[in-house]
Amino acid sequence: MTLSKIFAALVAMALAVPAVAEDPGVFKIPGTDSTIKFTGYVQLDTTLDFSGRVGNIEGLDWATFLPGVPADDSVDGKRKNPQLYMTARTSRFGIQTNTPTKVGAVGLRLEGDFNGPNGDQSETYTNSVVFRLRHAYGTVGNLLVGQTWSTFLDLGAAPDTVDFNGPGSLALVRNPMVRYTLKIMPGATVAIAAENARGAQFGGAKFQTLPDFHANVTYGGKWGHVSLRGVTQQYNLVQATDVAAKTAFSVAGAVSGSAKIGGDTLVAQFSGGPGIGRYLLNALGANVFFPDDDPSNQGGNAGAFQVAPNGDIELVTAYAYHVGFTHVWTPQLRSNAVWSQTFIEDPKVAGTGTQIDNLVEKEMMQAFVNTFWSFAKNAELGLEYSYGQWKSFATAAVPELKGTQNRVTATVHYNFF
Repeated sequence: MTLSKIFAALVAMALAVPAVAEDPGVFKIPGTDSTIKFTGYVQLDTTLDFSGRVGNIEGLDWATFLPGVPADDSVDGKRKNPQLYMTARTSRFGIQTNTPTKVGAVGLRLEGDFNGPNGDQSETYTNSVVFRLRHAYGTVGNLLVGQTWSTFLDLGAAPDTVDFNGPGSLALVRNPMVRYTLKIMPGATVAIAAENARGAQFGGAKFQTLPDFHANVTYGGKWGHVSLRGVTQQYNLVQATDVAAKTAFSVAGAVSGSAKIGGDTLVAQFSGGPGIGRYLLNALGANVFFPDDDPSNQGGNAGAFQVAPNGDIELVTAYAYHVGFTHVWTPQLRSNAVWSQTFIEDPKVAGTGTQIDNLVEKEMMQAFVNTFWSFAKNAELGLEYSYGQWKSFATAAVPELKGTQNRVTATVHYNFF
């Protein structure tokens, strides 16, 4: 059955059953004790880049990914501007169900969007986007099993941006996981999770033995919230010359929160540590060293480690922060200002003090300024200017490089109801 037929069948079922009065949008499934809710939206995003941007926005990420911005003095940086791109690929659809059972209510969430890499497809094809899985999990009491946002992500401290990705300080990772959340006092929770690690999904030398272990302590109230998080990761790497696989272990953390100031909101986050590359969007683009200089050997490196000439794993330390402020002008109009920076420590080879190469970004800065207008109860318009710049490490032979982003983004967003 095609996706369109599944969608049509679900809509027909929703129209045929009455809504649960106390929760609009939730329907009782005939002949069962279960309820179902449909979620999602249709969205059109338009970006206009006045300086360099990622070269392959169909096959890669079209939203802000600062490490992918070309160097200012490259052909893409100097000659390809301005550039326009329009897409509806972030539109999404989801369902949620709830079923009372002897062991407690069993909840389910299934959601996807069309923002998967297009490969060789483009606007010339009638099917120019790829459906991808976002959330797929079930809950029983305090236990969650399935795929959803990583426990390392604090959505409550994420800035309000028009750009789909926002600042690169965020851990925009959805992992398969087993997570247990316990309420320890009014307003306070502790979540413990075992999440899928990044192994050698695309080949390469890295492989997965243990999951990533997460802990998240959150306390909140009407004033806002505070979240303290930690993650452990194990890295396993095999080299052709090794008798046994190399192993490294890392511990990284984050602290974040929000504060209500009248009708406005302030959010902030700081995160960092060795090997944290996978949980910092900007660090994913860090170009790190492998002895054979073969990118295919990275095996899911994600800017988190390098390999010394002797085959040892050397973790790359990175840290980042962001601050965002939301001002509400009227119930229909709000504006945001966001500032973020990411720093990557000098990745030296085997502690010799020799810089690897000049393409490793040493620091990145980003700024977003936007306004949202809710012109209907289920629709809004957003307009944003974003600036970003990365700078590289320099070598004795090559000076510091930099890449600059100047982008205007507009979005028109329609919720289903």
